[in-house]
Amino acid sequence: MAEPESAEYQGRRRAPVPALRGTVLVAGGIGVAVLVLLSLVVIVLTAPQKPRVPAMGQPAAPPTPAAPDGSSPAGRSPTAARPSPSLSPSASPSRSPSRSPSPAPSAPTSQPPALPPPLQPVSYEAEASGNVLFHGARVAPMGGASGAAGVYALGAPNGGMLVFGGIAGGGGGRYTVTVYFQNPDRADRAGRMTVNSGAPVTLRYPSTGPASVASTSVGVVLTAGTGNTIVLDNLDSRAADVDRIVVAPS
Repeated sequence: MAEPESAEYQGRRRAPVPALRGTVLVAGGIGVAVLVLLSLVVIVLTAPQKPRVPAMGQPAAPPTPAAPDGSSPAGRSPTAARPSPSLSPSASPSRSPSRSPSPAPSAPTSQPPALPPPLQPVSYEAEASGNVLFHGARVAPMGGASGAAGVYALGAPNGGMLVFGGIAGGGGGRYTVTVYFQNPDRADRAGRMTVNSGAPVTLRYPSTGPASVASTSVGVVLTAGTGNTIVLDNLDSRAADVDRIVVAPS
């Protein structure tokens, strides 16, 4: 039977216990640190990578599409991935024809004002409603007249008067006025014509019979426009009956 150890001996055998406990704590701290580092490494490796931001002034490279067969297109050469197109003559760009500069427009030359065209012969009926009758002159049927009517009772004894208004004179100048009349007497009749404010011109009306119409002409001067007037009357005797007048350039 072993002899029991003394109290002094027992204290000596228990002295290394605190040192061993410190060693265990240090080893445990190192293990925790290693676990923390491993966790950080795993987090960094498994975290999603942010897209690379291209430098200023350079466009970002488009993402590379995956190949239909699942293989990465990175290993393919550019020539294999994109065949070079064959150029045909029709595909070549056509050159636009060179445009020669158009000459500068010349300055317009001053042209003299265009003169109005010559007035064509215009007929004015004596019985037209626009005319003015004075001192007993009247409209009545007339055989052989263009409008089957004319103006009677011009001249003495009542001083009958026929005024044609609105006579066109074109650009102004000399014109010929032809009076179509009827004189049922055997002797000639006389009359006069006044154009605008000019001096009267004497007209001679030969006999025509009761159902015929004749004409006589006289040269006059008309002003430009349509404001001319022609008056037929007679102060001393009976004038011829009037069918119409025709105004034409001389």
